[in-house]
Amino acid sequence: MKDVAKRVGVSVQTVSAVINQKEGITAKTRERVLQAVAELNYRPYSVARSLRTGQSHTLALLITDIANPYLASIVSTAEEYAYQHGYTLTVYNTHDDPQREAAYIQTAAQRWIDGVIFISTEDSGSNLSALRDAGIPSVAFERIPEEHTGPAITLDNQQTGYMATRHLLSLGHRQIAHISGPLSLGVARDRVNGYKRALAESGIDIDRGRIAEGRWDCESGEEAIQQILRTGTPFTALFAANDRVAIGAMSVLHTRGITIPDDVSVIGVDDIEVAAYQIPALTTLRQPFDQLAIHAVRLLLELIEGYEIKEQHLVLEPELILRQSTKPVD
Repeated sequence: MKDVAKRVGVSVQTVSAVINQKEGITAKTRERVLQAVAELNYRPYSVARSLRTGQSHTLALLITDIANPYLASIVSTAEEYAYQHGYTLTVYNTHDDPQREAAYIQTAAQRWIDGVIFISTEDSGSNLSALRDAGIPSVAFERIPEEHTGPAITLDNQQTGYMATRHLLSLGHRQIAHISGPLSLGVARDRVNGYKRALAESGIDIDRGRIAEGRWDCESGEEAIQQILRTGTPFTALFAANDRVAIGAMSVLHTRGITIPDDVSVIGVDDIEVAAYQIPALTTLRQPFDQLAIHAVRLLLELIEGYEIKEQHLVLEPELILRQSTKPVD
């Protein structure tokens, strides 16, 4: 960078401002700096290649919680697929914070990113305008914001809730509790709706005492099952909106002397690695992590290359994984 600054006769700070596309630099100075960058083959973050091709071969992946095993698996697969196709993947962990998401999207828009894959923190997706303004293509997965008009890929979440509840019904359970994800999110509401649809088809009324809201983590599973237990509403089975919530709930049931599956059958969603190692092993609806990640990166690369996307919304189906945490009613 010093060599570029010396050749142009400007400060290092000015060169940095041009490279990072900051405002306040005259068009003439910007042109001279970019010409020097190309002549000297200067390559911070592949800037020289970006100047020649208009691409940095860098993708951004915005996720809501890197500690979530489901999302960690998606990151690993997406990174591998991107690498195989000559791209670097930069991961931004938003912690489900809209303000942090907005900051990261602004950062991605300013750093030579070719495209963005994201799980939105909110259904509104109000932070996406920065990507559109910068002309950066994006693909949504799992949570699809209302204003997102590009390609998206998701699990069939209503079918997931329906299949989980139907499995419990098929075992003879009629008193089925449910711990949802955050109801501010469409994905959680869809799973609740699937649960309700399955009960309605079996002529079972919804009992609010058997429903509690969680946050996708083990701790909220503990809190939610305690809330259900405090109501005194009887239940013989539990459908948890994901495996982490199920594992948290199972811990509380165990400490209360409630045996799984003899007293209560439990089913989750995701099939994270530790689900198979619970005692008893957790019955769950498997999300196709690899397919979600690969399809998301593939769609984004097709957008970057200018291909027409025929499947704007790709919906993947879950798979029922039977283990020892569910059994027929005695």
